[in-house]
Amino acid sequence: MVRVAKFGGSSVASAEQFRKVKNIVDLDDSRHFVVVSAVGKADKDDNKVTDLLYLCHAHIKYNINFDNIFKMIEDKFINIKNELGLNYDIEGELAKLKSEIKKGIDEEYLVSRGEYLTGLLMAEYLGYHFVDAKDLIFYNYNGEIDYLKTQNAFDNIIKEHDRLIIPGFYGSRPTGEVKIMTRGGGDVSGAIVANIADASVYENWTDVSGILMADPRIINNPREIKVISYTELRELSYMGASVLHEEAIFPVRDKDIPIQIRNTNNPTAEGTIISDKKCASSDQIVTGIAGKKDFSIITIKKRHMANEVGLIAKALKIFAKFNVSIEHIPSGIDSFSVVVETNNVRPFIHELVAKIKEEIGADEINVTNEIALIATVGEAMKNTLGVSARLFGALGKVGVNIALISQTNDEINIIVGVHNRDYEKTINTLYDEFK
Repeated sequence: MVRVAKFGGSSVASAEQFRKVKNIVDLDDSRHFVVVSAVGKADKDDNKVTDLLYLCHAHIKYNINFDNIFKMIEDKFINIKNELGLNYDIEGELAKLKSEIKKGIDEEYLVSRGEYLTGLLMAEYLGYHFVDAKDLIFYNYNGEIDYLKTQNAFDNIIKEHDRLIIPGFYGSRPTGEVKIMTRGGGDVSGAIVANIADASVYENWTDVSGILMADPRIINNPREIKVISYTELRELSYMGASVLHEEAIFPVRDKDIPIQIRNTNNPTAEGTIISDKKCASSDQIVTGIAGKKDFSIITIKKRHMANEVGLIAKALKIFAKFNVSIEHIPSGIDSFSVVVETNNVRPFIHELVAKIKEEIGADEINVTNEIALIATVGEAMKNTLGVSARLFGALGKVGVNIALISQTNDEINIIVGVHNRDYEKTINTLYDEFK
């Protein structure tokens, strides 16, 4: 068995957290490959190294002295080194980086140094071989991972080293330049390593003991999800649940490698398993509930619309010209609605509405703002009678007015749109109904 263990920023935020990582790795000899994020926040008043590096670049861009910010970065790494009694010349690496910044440096390269420096210290501490991610994870010119080149590089490395530390969050372009991922991309790096290592499990170590059924800021002590499918997780992630980067699913799903979300601060907790081999539970119909606020519903009405071929397509082309992503398109006989994030249309909503009206000859267009979308997700729902009746009945009892209903034919997800003011009440009601 081979496990890939990825440790997030909070898991490597201090010398104390480094010790926890070592204890976890030492507990299981199958943890051959470890991926690390950049040093994160040790407490709520602390700063993430990645954020500080972005600030350094912004200061240089506008010719502002960045010494104080860089000193904070230096202190973090040097303190970890000294507390753990490490020998690696991290001071030399930091001095070199500061010199490069002063000469002018690519932002992506600079920001990637958080993971790079963290990986160097962790490699010495664990006694693992350090592999720079730019020499392992390769991108094509189209921005996709070159899995063949990445696999070949990995196979060559493990001929000599079977215990590796790899920085997350970046790889390299075909030109050899560093390319970073979107924030949270360390999760994706770990998934890529799990793929090329043919891992039995991809462990994602963070500061929570798994995925919760609902937002703990709204629900007091929500139930922990023991097992969740990739599809269910994608639905919940899209609607705001943010334990794992949603793009981390694809590299491991291709090889049916389960993901296990675990807590560095509570390593005995089983956490949450993400796998398509999830067994349907007869007593747990709904897996999770998640939502987001601040959507707009643009409702377009036109008599005899159903007889006009291509009308909706014409309207959608206008949204595309304005570069607006569409969430849902519920429709009726003589009307249809387009649901979008309010911030994406606010600057030009009047021009957008006027263009739609002109292009398709709409009789009336109405815009409703301050809408929240809440998703109730569970693969077991499709085989259970009366789920929709329970959902709508529960909301009706507490006086929540539903402005939108959306459900695909796979019946894995029921989305309701409610007014922002009813957001917390809706989630509380649905959780109480299906917990």
